Amino acid sequence: MDIRNEIPARDIERYFSKALEFSVSARSLILSLLTSGFEVKRKPDNSFVTSADLRVEEYLRELIRRHFPDHGILGEEYPPTNPDAPFQWIMDPIDGTEDFVQRLPTFGSILALHYRGEPVVGLLDHPALDMRVSAAYGLGAYHNGRHVALTDLDPAALDGTERVMLPARANFIKYRDDGRLFDALVRAHPNHRIYRSCFTHACAVTGQADAAVDYGNPIWDFAASRILIEEAGGKFVLVREWNVPSLGRVYGSVMGKPALVDRLVDEFGAR
Repeated sequence: MDIRNEIPARDIERYFSKALEFSVSARSLILSLLTSGFEVKRKPDNSFVTSADLRVEEYLRELIRRHFPDHGILGEEYPPTNPDAPFQWIMDPIDGTEDFVQRLPTFGSILALHYRGEPVVGLLDHPALDMRVSAAYGLGAYHNGRHVALTDLDPAALDGTERVMLPARANFIKYRDDGRLFDALVRAHPNHRIYRSCFTHACAVTGQADAAVDYGNPIWDFAASRILIEEAGGKFVLVREWNVPSLGRVYGSVMGKPALVDRLVDEFGAR
């Protein structure tokens, strides 16, 4: 039995509605900060963090505390709140901060609600692209409010022309030496695109890409993706998991149309 069936349907609808409200408010704040300006700093790992990342996470945390005081919160920029609570809101206020700093429009905001480790609600929002994908358990997946239903590929017709989105090679060598895995994926799928994780996930949900690979990222980077893909009729598989002392658990995942996901998972298993 799926543990998420313990949650009354009306509660899932309420959580979904509130998550959409939170996302709309966060988008407005992000766009205003793009206009008014923000401070940029470097983290110890040399990645970017901005005053906008901090302010948006603070804002979302306050909204969640106000409406769901018994729920936990896990975000990239601040320590966890109520870590033992059954319901956990997981967020990355601005995913692709380097793109945000450079005013590239592919940055996004990630928000998810998990129940005892299982995803219930997920949203990926791209304010500069006016693109939001959203889903909730049993309620379907949506792109800017329109229902999304993926059509699978014929496994016998997979020939390398499929549209696969990948992270940069840097993701495969940042925490472990898996550069050869990236090279093998690129050779096997020459019709690939390289973008930041949040945007690639959104494209897989909508079918703009046939599959997306993510690698070397913590849970907040893909917390929304499994529920989004599954509710759209696709497949999500974790293919790698390891510990980084300065960060905690990081993961590799594949998501998208089931036939191509199965092929990619096999390719991961062969390396």
